[in-house]
Formats: sequence, C-alpha cells, structure tokens
Amino acid sequence: MAKARYHHGDLPRMLVEAAIVHLKDHDASTLGLRPLAKVVGVSEAAPYHHFTDRRAFEHAVMIEGYALLRARCLAVAPQSLRDLLDAYVGFAVEHPNLFRLIHRSGEARDPANAALAAASEAAFAPLLAEVRRRAQMAGVCEADRIGFLALMVWTQVHGLAEVVISDFLRLGADGASFRERAYAYIEAGLRTALTAD
Repeated sequence: MAKARYHHGDLPRMLVEAAIVHLKDHDASTLGLRPLAKVVGVSEAAPYHHFTDRRAFEHAVMIEGYALLRARCLAVAPQSLRDLLDAYVGFAVEHPNLFRLIHRSGEARDPANAALAAASEAAFAPLLAEVRRRAQMAGVCEADRIGFLALMVWTQVHGLAEVVISDFLRLGADGASFRERAYAYIEAGLRTALTAD
C-alpha cells in the first residue's frame, strides 16, 4: 500500500489488522511495529504517533483479539452451552497465536489496563450469560455462585483449548470426538453443580 493512501486516523486499525494476520503464522514474540509499518506501507516512525511502545501496541492487538473471540461466541449464543464451548475452542484452533497472546498474562485482570480489562470481561460475558440462564432455570440466583460456576466452566474449556492447539494428546482423527466428549463432560458437571446443595 502506498504511504499516501492511508488516512492518519486509520493507521492504528491497519496495524492491528496486520498484526492479526501476522499472528496466523507467527507467534507473538515476532510482533514488531517497524516490520508491520512496512507491511501497511508507512514509515517506521509513523506507528509511534499512535502507540508509545510495543506493550501499548500488544494491548491494542489483545483488545481486538478479545473482540473477535466475543463475536465468535455471540454468533452462537444463546443456542447452547455446547455451542459456546465449541466456539471458544474453535477460535483457539483458528487463531492459536492470538489466543495465546490474549491469555498470556494477567494484564487483562489489572485495573490499570482499563480498556484491556473491559475487553476481556466482554469476551467472557456470553459464557457468563449462559451459565446465569441455566442457573436461574435451576433456581440458583446468587451472583457469587453463578460467577464462580462460570469461571469453573471457563477454566475447563480453556484447558481443553490449550490441549487441542498444542496437540498434546496426539489425537489425530479422534480429535473431534474427544472434543464432543469433553463438551458433554463440562456440561454435565455444570448441571451437577447447579443441583448441589
């Protein structure tokens, strides 16, 4: 792209989109503003008018990653918990490096990173809403309990996603059936937890 063709205000978006594409085939350690500036056709100095440093840029990429994950989950919600779980794992399979980047550290849990924390919470919201819906149907209304159960479901599906994208179990052709069994196990566990005293 010629340097004169971009609008100044579009550059942050262009750089983040270029980073998402880059992460399809490269891990996050290779992200850099200067190489991406070349990709979008601007000077190496131009990105620094918008991002103070690499960390600020990574946060912008992470925010976009959370938005993509949220959109993936919203596309199936509120059909079923199984569909939400599959959307989460499917996102990890399609974007393994981006998935690892957005969950790499506890930065999204740091209140100092308000925009990042909000994006993380928004990505978690579809799962929380489905667990809340199921809880209310079971007569469970305590917000703390619902939040904890949603977090437990997330820890299980997140672990499953990590196992799948790392190919830790070398499942090969059995991968799809393993995922379905795992979804059923997670769903059954939630049902049990909602009926426990």
